[in-house]
Amino acid sequence: MLVKIKKKIKSISRVEGKTELFLSHILIPLWVLTFYFLSFSELLPAGVNNAFVTRSGKYSLLLTSTLTIAFWAFIAFKKKKISIRKKTKEKFSTDNLILLLLPLAPVIQYILNNLEILSFEDIVYILLVFTAFIVSFVLIIPILLRKICSSQILAFWGLAFTFTIINMGTLSQQFAWYEVGSLKIQYALFFGVFLTSSLLFYLNKEKLMYTLIVIFFLSASFTQILNKREELFKTTSLETDNKLLSLVDSRTPENTPSIYLLIYDAYVVNETMLAYGIDNQPQEEYLEKLGFQIYPHTYSIGAPSINTMSRVLNASDQFYGAGRRAVSGDGVVQNLLKEFGYKTFGMFPTDYFFRGTTSNYDSTYPKYTTAPKDILLQAIFTGEFRFDIGFNELPRNEFLTEKNKLFSENMDFPKFTYMHSDVPKHSQNSGACLSNETERFNERLLAANSEMKDDIQVILENDPNSIIIIAGDHGAFLTKNCIETSDYYDISEISRLDIQDRLGTFLAIKWPTKEFEQYDDIVVLQDLFPAIFAYIFQDASFLDARIQPITDQDYMISGAKVIDGIIEGGINDGEPLFIGANE
Repeated sequence: MLVKIKKKIKSISRVEGKTELFLSHILIPLWVLTFYFLSFSELLPAGVNNAFVTRSGKYSLLLTSTLTIAFWAFIAFKKKKISIRKKTKEKFSTDNLILLLLPLAPVIQYILNNLEILSFEDIVYILLVFTAFIVSFVLIIPILLRKICSSQILAFWGLAFTFTIINMGTLSQQFAWYEVGSLKIQYALFFGVFLTSSLLFYLNKEKLMYTLIVIFFLSASFTQILNKREELFKTTSLETDNKLLSLVDSRTPENTPSIYLLIYDAYVVNETMLAYGIDNQPQEEYLEKLGFQIYPHTYSIGAPSINTMSRVLNASDQFYGAGRRAVSGDGVVQNLLKEFGYKTFGMFPTDYFFRGTTSNYDSTYPKYTTAPKDILLQAIFTGEFRFDIGFNELPRNEFLTEKNKLFSENMDFPKFTYMHSDVPKHSQNSGACLSNETERFNERLLAANSEMKDDIQVILENDPNSIIIIAGDHGAFLTKNCIETSDYYDISEISRLDIQDRLGTFLAIKWPTKEFEQYDDIVVLQDLFPAIFAYIFQDASFLDARIQPITDQDYMISGAKVIDGIIEGGINDGEPLFIGANE
């Protein structure tokens, strides 16, 4: 191989018209590449991809400008005449269509990862968009400019450019990038694709190049298909096996107070807050003065929000189908309450909880649903699969106003309201904590506390005999790498705080009467509605619907578990998850 490379270099050095060759194979392609970078720095949304093309555009412009000045100075010095029109022997080969498979491979992986929310039409649309994007840079532009520069060099620049842009989301996830990535790693991929494809082509190894691309495409696709197949064929219980359903049977509750399930994302108890260096005791004291019962040792069997709340609303450790089915209004709890005469309301700052499905609440805010295909496109072109992609569609003040209006409205029927606020909200989940991650969380916590007080005040003024549930759905993800730890830390490094930080929750309930004490045996957040049903039926046997309090997302904490409130594995093996630090 090295011998062939040396021969190729010597043959190039003997070629007549080396200045034209430099112009057509190096200078003009570099200007085209510079145009790609500079134009996409204006077109791409803020994020890792935008930072990549913006920084690269500056370097490319400087390099290309310097080469251009040096080139024309050389021409002037040598008094040479050159022709910009290239007499090319390069012709379009249908084999070049195989090049498209390289940048399409990550697109297929992204689609397979999001099958739950994508319709067939969405999949077709995404494939068409990215096929057009890739074809433009790998085929169309090289063909249009083949008279003045090497179409193959442009095709390989386009191949490297499109593959790097499309694959950036995977890189961001792998290397924990947030808004800005590492140019060293990005250039290793970018120039690796360009140099490898160019080298194989000019060494007349096109068949090897095409074979490698096909193998990469097939292996990447089939690996993802096999992973999804394992998920699809996991055994799950049928909804008819649900204990709460069987206990209700044909019975009706003794009383039907309105129920407000108010979730503040990533809100945790003060024991965990204190470990962050935040004292939230005044807010807990505020709730206690209003008559709320706080349950300081609750945790979730899983995280994040959908994993937790879907199973809360099914009173089960199962999803009974799509993950968003219950949170979008079609859970066991909502359907039973409808049978009891309740009207159900879903109140959210975004449409995250019913993306890829429809809302089954009697009334929902927001009314619209952002097309999942648009969210996936935005994430890919951003170069980051952040949890909040597409979340900033609605003015927050509008959400607060609509929520206040719902809570203020007196109705002739009991209502069940599931409100899920986006504060205080967990970390940015890139896989690396920001330097001010905890400070940012504390700022959002203040907003959450204020919002919580407003919500409670309005409900108490208009519906004082209701059941008001204040809860956090999971931890804030502020320790270690600010995301799940399995790929980064051994179980021996996992502490009590790391587990609280991911699976710990908050729970406070204002019961209408003092009779609740015989019904509120709650260990995990998923026990919430067996306790609520026990209260409204005045029958403690509904507590039999509680699930086994065993965490089931071991990758969140490097294989550690919590079983009935006791940690299994890690630094605090055999100890309680919560030790009762309140001050």
